[in-house]
Amino acid sequence: MKPITFRPGRLTRLGQRHKARAGLAAVVAGCVAVTSVVVLTAAGDPDSGLKFTQSGHWVYNSAIGRIFHLDGPTREVDAQVELGSGKPGAQVVQTDKKGYVLSQSRIDQFGKSDLTVEDPIEVPVAEQPVGLEAGGAAFAIYREAGRVMRFGDKEAIAFPGGPLGDPVVTSDGTLWVHRVNEGDLCQLPLDADKMTCPAATPKGHKGGLTAIGAKAVFVDLTARQVYRLGGDGIDNRSDLGDVGVPDDALVAGNDVDGKLALVDPAQGKVQLVDVPAGPGTKPAAPISRSIKPGKYDKVASSGRGLALLDRKNDELVTLDRDGKAAYQKIVSHQTPSEVKREPNLFRGDDSRVYVESSKGDRVVVVDHDGHPEAVEVGTDDNGTGKPAKPTTPPSTPVTPPKTQQPPPETQRPPAKTTPPPHTPGKGGTTPPDNDKPTPGKTNTPPPKTTPPKKPTNQPTAKPGLPGAPTSIQARIVDNSTQVNWKAAAPHGAAVTSYRLSWTGGSKTVSGSTLATTIAGLASKTAYYVSVQAVNKVGAGPAVRSNRVQNKWLGAESPRELLVKTDGVSGTLGLAWDAPEMRDGTFVHYAVSMGSQTKTTTALGITWSGLTNGKKYTFTVRAITRAPDGQILTGYPDILTASPVGVAQRTKRVVASRGAGAEYNECDPPDCAFLQVRIENLRPNTKYEIKPFTEDWGNFNPGATLTTSSEGHMLVDDRFPCSAVGQKVWVTVTGPEGTYTSNIFVWKSG
Repeated sequence: MKPITFRPGRLTRLGQRHKARAGLAAVVAGCVAVTSVVVLTAAGDPDSGLKFTQSGHWVYNSAIGRIFHLDGPTREVDAQVELGSGKPGAQVVQTDKKGYVLSQSRIDQFGKSDLTVEDPIEVPVAEQPVGLEAGGAAFAIYREAGRVMRFGDKEAIAFPGGPLGDPVVTSDGTLWVHRVNEGDLCQLPLDADKMTCPAATPKGHKGGLTAIGAKAVFVDLTARQVYRLGGDGIDNRSDLGDVGVPDDALVAGNDVDGKLALVDPAQGKVQLVDVPAGPGTKPAAPISRSIKPGKYDKVASSGRGLALLDRKNDELVTLDRDGKAAYQKIVSHQTPSEVKREPNLFRGDDSRVYVESSKGDRVVVVDHDGHPEAVEVGTDDNGTGKPAKPTTPPSTPVTPPKTQQPPPETQRPPAKTTPPPHTPGKGGTTPPDNDKPTPGKTNTPPPKTTPPKKPTNQPTAKPGLPGAPTSIQARIVDNSTQVNWKAAAPHGAAVTSYRLSWTGGSKTVSGSTLATTIAGLASKTAYYVSVQAVNKVGAGPAVRSNRVQNKWLGAESPRELLVKTDGVSGTLGLAWDAPEMRDGTFVHYAVSMGSQTKTTTALGITWSGLTNGKKYTFTVRAITRAPDGQILTGYPDILTASPVGVAQRTKRVVASRGAGAEYNECDPPDCAFLQVRIENLRPNTKYEIKPFTEDWGNFNPGATLTTSSEGHMLVDDRFPCSAVGQKVWVTVTGPEGTYTSNIFVWKSG
């Protein structure tokens, strides 16, 4: 059934007229602007067209695990959805039908009409994306990885390649990004499924993009020029004039009453600049406003006002329509086990600016005139922060995607090479919590005095085969194929598993799983994935997905990721071997830790600023370029390590694909020995070694072996494995605890 579009807040028809009010720029320049709540138009641009905006903003409160809708005009919370899987700092964007909670490596989605959480989207990028929305579309932009995702009726994924500057989206839903190193200016129109780069800036020039209604410009602060952008490239270039800001000034992503907003953080200067009419036109003198100097890294226009985040003074600074500055404190949030979460500044589709606290429990709404108002979100008993309204029922739990988890608990190996699925749990040396809850009192109700009815013999319906799964969708995500479906009817017996099959392979997942990822499919080959439900009676009908084809394959996992040096306080030196690049040409390695990503062309990197004794998880991928220019993200190699800060022999447990093997149903080219290299553990000591994969769990009983007099060991003929496309690792357990190796993706051949 097609969901009913949820329209929170109030909409105003185009025919209703509002009293003209001058904005921050117009008051000084003597201009006025007419606006409407439901129309996304450029200042003075009659061709922008009628576009119903998505009023208000959704915010994720990570402290209590709920998503709240905050109506922009009334500042009232009018809807909420339970979601326990989001992460602190997650950003929510919306289209007319759905909301999307953007977390690192994961996107949760929910329906706005029924307030039901749907299956999540797994994103193999260890980066918190930038969220944007306008023109009925919503976007997630991974600036470092150079990846773009568009949501809505016209979904699309683009790979322009990173790093990217601050992206913008125009009122007609066209996304523009700036490839910082190459200078390319790339667009993704709402009616297109591919990104093109029709224009470019000179390499090394600094500046930023600004959306002005349905148009976009690039402000080149190095050349002091403004480029008007169009579908065919740069429509014209005009002089910006002497704006009195450095070339690394901030550029607001949207205009302020048709003017460009430039911010000099160090000097505390805001310059409002007219967009030049064309080449040869003498630019007007800028309008200048002063604010406190600080470390400003975010600026957004609310139409006739500005909002800025000052990280140095932990303040939100707003400039209203009269040019008056206001300051209020904002607070970052950090727990011992998390990286610091900064407050977030977001411009909604309704042109208001929403400044969220790091936990999402407080939002400052900056209206179109630049006036701020703080709203507590989800801080009272009914979770609204305002007088209670009828609550919505909790959403149906969904199956989480596969994530990069530590090893699972040990279980018996499967009998065949395609065993039943297994979800990795967490391994380590910390013993489990064996505390038992205190039993409470039980009030036994008195027996009923009504005599029982005489039982009747009712025939029991015989269970049958399960029905067919529905809504099967397959799509390519980087190197893998992601498959989603809706549950099959059980027909009297619970669904115990789902079988997936395709040309050359198959996979079985649990009966509660409604999404999975298939890795290792060949490039330039079309595939259909069939899904069928299984219960105790047997297998139901198989239903085929849409056609998918992976045009190019990214690189394999880097080999033997390890800690090379760890004797310097707060520092870890990582090293790895080059992987097979497959269809692409090597560009660089992307090394991620938390929300940070660094790039290098070397086979190693040094990471500083760490805390001795604290565990950090590093992910290394090879980034390549396909023959058609598409940027490809390779499979990961993952390592968790801690800096020790003192000179000592580095303890290592390194897993990799070893020599080819043939054992029972483990056949070449998929089958090979899982090689384990152990260095600098206790000498002459017995250690238990167990291999794992993400789907099969502990697929081999393992072996207990003794280290050499130096604490070394090489195990290269014990663990045959054929888990192509699965994450693979080993654990090594001895007297001092359990070590976990690097985690890599198994390849064929």
